[in-house]
Amino acid sequence: MSVIVAYIPVLHEGYRRLFDRHPEATELCLFGDESIASFEHLIKDIRRLDPKLIRLSIEAWNRFNRITFMDAKRIQQLQNKKTPLIISDDDLTSELVKQYFSDNPVERDTIFLRWDKKTSIEPIKISPDVMMSKKIFDRKMMEIAKSEGELSHDWWRHIGALAVKDKKIILRAYNKYVPSEQIAYDEGDPRSNFKSGIHFESSLAFHAEASLVAQAAKNGISLQDSDVYVETFPCPPCAKQLAYSGIKRLYYHTGYKILDGERILKSQGVQIIFTY
Repeated sequence: MSVIVAYIPVLHEGYRRLFDRHPEATELCLFGDESIASFEHLIKDIRRLDPKLIRLSIEAWNRFNRITFMDAKRIQQLQNKKTPLIISDDDLTSELVKQYFSDNPVERDTIFLRWDKKTSIEPIKISPDVMMSKKIFDRKMMEIAKSEGELSHDWWRHIGALAVKDKKIILRAYNKYVPSEQIAYDEGDPRSNFKSGIHFESSLAFHAEASLVAQAAKNGISLQDSDVYVETFPCPPCAKQLAYSGIKRLYYHTGYKILDGERILKSQGVQIIFTY
């Protein structure tokens, strides 16, 4: 029989779905105090309930024949029997499997349960509201945004952005180093110490989308119901700023989403449109 191994800080619908997707599993093995203590960053997880309370709650569902905790004794038992394990494809459980269960059959379920280290930096395909705009005007604006990006001195990416209202460009920007465009060449850019998708907030560059919002605030220009054209889909901080600035549509040409940028934009009624 298979065993589901899971870190469950709080109960929600995702865990019930995980359980239902694997009816062959008769045991649930929870991260207990011993397992949790081996992951230092979990101390910051203030929403985490006592594992014993989680077990009591799930026992009331009458879903499993047995609910255990992952401690040294249970690890040894599962290793000895080479018990098949079912895990969510998250960083904690994957690390546990790597340390102790290299000889056990393991099935990884990709259901989303929480933001962990892996999902926080994982590039995810965007789901635009309009798959592709073929309008001549939109293509022209995107070409202008690309040209604006060529002014950038950022060695990572050249990104241009436009704010458009009533078919007129009201603001334009490109990503640039601040306080001077030369500073990264003099001191280096902290962002260069990390791989793509990690610590994007550490760059000395002022992103084009954030620059649009800052320019609008400085000059008393409302972005309400305007359209923004940007060559690459915004990073999470820029996506949030655009979402709450009042823009109506976001046109992008390339890129991927990280974290909750797309969700925040859509929650504020921003239509996302792919433009080639």
